[in-house]
Amino acid sequence: EQGQPLTLGLAYRNGKNDLAGGFNIDNSRKFALLGDPAMPLALPQYEVRTTAVGETTSTGGEPDTLRALQQVTISGEVVDAAGNLAEGFNGIIYPTIFDKAQDVSTLGQGANSVYQYEIQQNIIFKGRASVVGGRFEFSFVVPKDINYELGYGKISYYTADEGQLLDGAGSYGNFLIGGTDPNAVADNEGPRVEVYMNTEDFVFGSVVNPEPTLLVRLSDDNGINVVGNSIGHDLEGILNDDTQNTYLLNDFYESDLDDYTAGEVRYPMGELPEGRHRIKVKAWDVANNSAEGYTEFVVAQSEEVALQQVLNYPNPFTDRTCFQFDHNLANQDIEVLIQIYTVSGRLVKTLQTTMFSDGALRQDD
Repeated sequence: EQGQPLTLGLAYRNGKNDLAGGFNIDNSRKFALLGDPAMPLALPQYEVRTTAVGETTSTGGEPDTLRALQQVTISGEVVDAAGNLAEGFNGIIYPTIFDKAQDVSTLGQGANSVYQYEIQQNIIFKGRASVVGGRFEFSFVVPKDINYELGYGKISYYTADEGQLLDGAGSYGNFLIGGTDPNAVADNEGPRVEVYMNTEDFVFGSVVNPEPTLLVRLSDDNGINVVGNSIGHDLEGILNDDTQNTYLLNDFYESDLDDYTAGEVRYPMGELPEGRHRIKVKAWDVANNSAEGYTEFVVAQSEEVALQQVLNYPNPFTDRTCFQFDHNLANQDIEVLIQIYTVSGRLVKTLQTTMFSDGALRQDD
């Protein structure tokens, strides 16, 4: 009403009372609202509008065609309900670009007939870009693993200005996807794959908590392939050489802000048994060149403090040094007590502090 979403209670009441169009009143009695009736749905206040895809503007001309291995730039803007540019909107936009819709059908078991419908779920790019003064622009390279038949793709947007607690959404579908770019640059090198646990401070073989987070940093001149359209080209992790139970990481990849050539994966591993583990991550770039990253870690139960590699640098020192140690007390405050002795056993200095650990990592003091 008046451009604002109804509360759940009002929408529910209106649905119960609306008997127009042969509405089944018996059916309406089968539903109940559980929750706060005064709460409205969190619908975005602003609309995201595409202004250009490649060389074609959204206001006219033939739709542009995005081809495999083609570098594409897309621009747009955030507008209010009246269609005016939201010049005060500054935040981040999250575009997701989908390949063409696929025709699928139900199984039609028993007496049920087969139902045909379309589904559009194959993602060719997910990124993040800055929105400044209501306008944004981002670039990416179309992966080689697309459906080469010509057809309409789709862009889905979500944007947020966290400083003002504002958000917006939108979509665009007036462009084609298919074929190969004849001017594509040759790419024969795989991506760079760096594997950590919990944080980038992780050191190979260090101690982690029983439920660590797999952190993978990825970079490539043309971008990372997370489409998942082609068998064997998934971004995946293999724990302890168990190739029958791999971790599919495609949906956990997120590009860096305003940079399609790099990004990271954060994947919750779940509870792992105590002991030493090894994990390998295999990634593909958009030209289907592969590379692997590898690391090892030790899981220690969090009920007891586990310390490893306690050292200081520089050593020897004159006026200052830095103490480092590996531990398994992730995401909590830890109390640190360091006592320094001479060779003969005389206490020289006692250092005591409290610090927050953002993961099972090498801590500096």
